[in-house]
Amino acid sequence: MPRFCLRLLGVLLLCYLAVPLSAQAGQELKRRDLEELTAVQSLMTLQRFDDATLRLAKLIKKYPKVAELYFLEGEIDQYQHRYPEAIAAITRGIGLDGGKTDRAYRMLGDVYTQAGEYAAALREYEAYLAAARSGGRASTIDAARKLVKQARTVAELAAHPYPFAPTPLGPGVNTPTSLEYFPSLSVDGQRLIFTRRVDRRQEDFYESTRQPDGTWSTAVPLTGVNTSLNEGAQSITADGNYLVFTGCGRREGVGGCDLYGSTRVGGRWTEAVNLGPVINTRYSESQPSLSQDGSLLFFASNREGGLGQDDLYVAGRQPGGGWGKPVNLGPGINTAANDRYPFWAADNKTLYFTTSGRAGMGGADLFKTTLSESNQWQPPVNLGYPINTPGEETNLFIALDGKAAYFSKGVADDIDIYTFELPEALRPVAATYVEVTVVDDRTEQPLVADVRLQPQTPGSRVTVRATDSDGHYLTVLPIGLEYGFTVEKSGYVFYSDHFSLTDTFSVTEPFKLMIRLQPVEELASAPEAEADGAIVLRNVFFATASDELIGLSTEELDRLATLLRDQPDVSVEIAGHTDDVGSETANQALSERRARRVKTYLESQGIAAERITAVGYGETRPVAPNTTEEGRAGNRRTTFRLIF
Repeated sequence: MPRFCLRLLGVLLLCYLAVPLSAQAGQELKRRDLEELTAVQSLMTLQRFDDATLRLAKLIKKYPKVAELYFLEGEIDQYQHRYPEAIAAITRGIGLDGGKTDRAYRMLGDVYTQAGEYAAALREYEAYLAAARSGGRASTIDAARKLVKQARTVAELAAHPYPFAPTPLGPGVNTPTSLEYFPSLSVDGQRLIFTRRVDRRQEDFYESTRQPDGTWSTAVPLTGVNTSLNEGAQSITADGNYLVFTGCGRREGVGGCDLYGSTRVGGRWTEAVNLGPVINTRYSESQPSLSQDGSLLFFASNREGGLGQDDLYVAGRQPGGGWGKPVNLGPGINTAANDRYPFWAADNKTLYFTTSGRAGMGGADLFKTTLSESNQWQPPVNLGYPINTPGEETNLFIALDGKAAYFSKGVADDIDIYTFELPEALRPVAATYVEVTVVDDRTEQPLVADVRLQPQTPGSRVTVRATDSDGHYLTVLPIGLEYGFTVEKSGYVFYSDHFSLTDTFSVTEPFKLMIRLQPVEELASAPEAEADGAIVLRNVFFATASDELIGLSTEELDRLATLLRDQPDVSVEIAGHTDDVGSETANQALSERRARRVKTYLESQGIAAERITAVGYGETRPVAPNTTEEGRAGNRRTTFRLIF
């Protein structure tokens, strides 16, 4: 009778061992009993395990010394999670055949792994390797070596467990009659959107809000995006206005499962739209994870050209709102097995995902990797025990503080959402958010303006996004860095500033700014203008005691050049200022050189020289006392004044 394998419920691979027709230990199955054994295996194929157990028990009673019957009994117990019984049955079978069946040791190792007894699993895999070496094929020996290597890794992880105390979110979110999973938390931590399989049948999105006492309100369906079809595995941008999810078996679908997008307008989600053939293929695309600003989309797909079964891909958002061609994350991340459930953290460099292709606790484990400064993926790290278990860990979500983690966990036939504190070694860099509202200074009407943001580090990338129709802009930023930002709109004087999110910055106290843009013709009356109507260029920096512009300064000077191009009849005065450290003569000369350097840069951007006047005031026009470092820093500045 040939050995065959069957994947049941997508969870466990059952491999039935051959029962020889020849006698073993003085016992030989009669033909009608062989037919009964075939019936037992058929019942297992149909997942009728109780019936299979009863009929197999009769065979074991009749043939108590046939080892293969106990191996089969152990597999039934294994599938039904009766691990002690499975261990006892397989162990008895090994005793009966004297260890001749090398795969029995592998079976026993698998059961011990699923039972969470990792040291015992390592012992059995080592026995499997030893038995294979005594007469097995080269492929069997190679497979056994890999199992032993993985088991050693797992045993080491289990020997150094992380503190782990998952807490269910409570009855407002979790229900006894439905399944809840795929949590997504808003940036302020006050709103939770998740997938619910209502009555274990229909998938829809639900929303719950955090109450003053920390509990969650009774979840309500998400209006607009839910339909009579299944919606699941959602990801949402930081501003809460763009959502991507998985939809399967839809009439307009490109493949089996596609990615769809919905936008929130006026507090309501629009009807979902297929992301189209650039993202979706005739295969399956699922489990999206958006970057906080919506510029990147990670997802899983089994499309052609991958490295294994499901691989992880990333696509970039195009200026017009569409998506660029997805890129496979490569062999540093993807394996020959399933790589799924990506989560792109708010620090924009840490990726969490689930894979069955790397050494883990059994099933599929959660891993973490980061992008290096050279844009290379670091070797993935297993999140360890007991975060990872013999089961399958998926759909991890981590809040901005990097500490609060959310995931779904199955208990019996139910799945609920839990939260836990992520161990420090596994956290991404904490982040916070900046919320800006831009209005016209005269009318206080909201303005659609461009917000340009740049970390103050060499080689950093400038991001540009427009405020919405309410003048609102929200972005997430990793802490520990300094940032410069500019807000500009044609016909208005641009606004610039810089701020620092140091390691001690409180994630719970985000930046919330009201920016009042001044019409160009009213610049002199702007609240931030100095006595002569000049405005400080807050992101223009020079090397110490030098007129050498630091590279990051060009972003702000480009904004000034744009303003001057938009106002061809307006001239500008560039003024340099210093503190009182050093001699008056040296400070005067330094301020003049710095003003001339800015003038030269503006000329390089196409602004006529005759429109630019460069002056230096040295230390003669302080705006703060020079008695403190803060005051001296404020006096070291470059300003511009428009001349109409």
